[in-house]
Amino acid sequence: MGPQACGKGTQGEKLSRYLNLPLVTPGALLRNVPETHPRHKELTELLNRGELAPFDLTAQLIKDRIAKEDCKNGYILDGWARSVDNLNYFNPEPDFVIVINLPREESLRRVSGRRMCSTDGKIYNINTLPKEELAKCVGELTQREDDTEEAVNRRLDIYYSETVESINYLRTHNYKVIEVDGNKDPDLVFQELLSKLQAAQATLGV
Repeated sequence: MGPQACGKGTQGEKLSRYLNLPLVTPGALLRNVPETHPRHKELTELLNRGELAPFDLTAQLIKDRIAKEDCKNGYILDGWARSVDNLNYFNPEPDFVIVINLPREESLRRVSGRRMCSTDGKIYNINTLPKEELAKCVGELTQREDDTEEAVNRRLDIYYSETVESINYLRTHNYKVIEVDGNKDPDLVFQELLSKLQAAQATLGV
C-alpha cells in the first residue's frame, strides 16, 4: 500500500521474484476486462477520469484470481483495501501489510515519468528505474490516460483520506503493518522492505 508512484509495482515484482509468489494486481485485472463485459464502458470512463473502479467488481476479479492453483501457497496483493469499505466487503486477511511512504510532491513528480507496457500492462518509471530494468519491457511504453496531474491529485486526495484510514484500521485490528521509506533508490527501498519483513516474520515465528 502507498500513495501514487511510491513504487508498489516495482517492489511487488521484486518481492514476487524473491519469495516465488504470484503478484496479484487489481489494476492489471481491470485493464484486462474484455469489451464484452457488461460493465466495461462504466469501468473505462471511471479510470480515465482518475477515479477508482467499483470495489464490488474489483473484489470479484481478485477472488477469482487468488482461487487459482498458483496462489494456494500465498500471493502478494497490490491495489486493494484502499478504504475501510473495501475491507468490509472483502478482507483478504493479510499476513503482512507493507506501506511504502512517499511525500505528495514526489508522487506528482514521479507520475510524469510513469509509463505502461503496451504488451503486458506492467508499469515502469523512466525517472527512477535503471536502464536495464526499462530494457526488460517487450512492448511500447505509453503514458496512461489516468496519469495526468489532475487525475493523480484526485487519487492522492482519496489516498490521504480513505486509504490512510484503511491502514489505521488494519493496524488497530492487530494486522502486522510494515512501513518503509519509498523516497530513495528502488534497490534501497527493497533492502529496507526485506529487512523489516524478515524481522516481522521472526517476531511472529513464521
